[in-house]
Amino acid sequence: MSPTAATETPFPADSPFAGGPAAAGRCTFLGAGPGDPGLLTLRAVEVLASADILVADPLTAAAVRSHCPDGVQVHTPAAEGTDFDLAQLVTEAVRSGKHVVRTVDGDPGLDGCAAEEMLSCAGGGIPFEVIPGVAQSVGVPAYAGVPLRGTAGTDVRFVDGAALLAGSPVDLGAPETTLVVRTTLGQLPATANALVSNGRKPESALSATLSGTTTRQRTFTATLATIAADLKAARVLPSPVSAPVDPATSVIAVVGEQVAHRASHSWFETKPLFGWNVLVPRTKEQATGLSEQLRSYGAVPQEVPTIAVEPPRTPQQMERAIKGLVTGP
Repeated sequence: MSPTAATETPFPADSPFAGGPAAAGRCTFLGAGPGDPGLLTLRAVEVLASADILVADPLTAAAVRSHCPDGVQVHTPAAEGTDFDLAQLVTEAVRSGKHVVRTVDGDPGLDGCAAEEMLSCAGGGIPFEVIPGVAQSVGVPAYAGVPLRGTAGTDVRFVDGAALLAGSPVDLGAPETTLVVRTTLGQLPATANALVSNGRKPESALSATLSGTTTRQRTFTATLATIAADLKAARVLPSPVSAPVDPATSVIAVVGEQVAHRASHSWFETKPLFGWNVLVPRTKEQATGLSEQLRSYGAVPQEVPTIAVEPPRTPQQMERAIKGLVTGP
């Protein structure tokens, strides 16, 4: 092969790789998991470390940002409104040789918007890869203590609450099938009613988890018939005497006999310090170990380095300090 042939690029003129290796940008669709930063995969952390531009879903934006380089350019489409043109951003960035990391709450393979964005990349000749993540519909029930399958191999169906309310055909399977329903707090009562209308018994057990896998997680156990009243009694849904939680809050609900296992399988919300905010007034170097221990007990450590350890400015300061320990002030 001649030297000239060795330097020729095999890519079309309009390809992002057409300029050679120096211009070889790419886009990565990355599953950021259901909320707990500890559920990011090792591959996800590795990819985030090489990001030039981060486009993040809101739930996990802070967690993924902490693994990116200091100079990364950050975008959150949900906060930037309808004027934000993701396709244009990705196209221009990749063709200039940059690495765009598009993080998706949960798993990108189960996200309809991510699927459309991948299709757009494919149509525009933009190279991309996909890093799977822990799906919310799987991770949240696990943190709520609700195993989706029993020893008898219970069938599991995943249901989109919005599609169910829109009247789209939904196959709920046999009466003993475990249903995992993704919905919002405001739509949960209507979704429960729709499940009853589609053949589920009103007395079917239901667990509903808000802010799953985070230290704000709350799980309510009821039935399809009683969930609305129970949420109002807990002052979560609107009532004459309470201020409601944001109705757009994401909810993962599980319907079926497996909900009964929560009484013995709940391991996350039963941690001794679950949800506590604990001040850690140690030096930055000393705080890490205590903070990790607090997290293992379910607490939320707030590191405030109110003290610092440094050498004395003069030898006289040290002498006076030692003398004070011996003779007192």
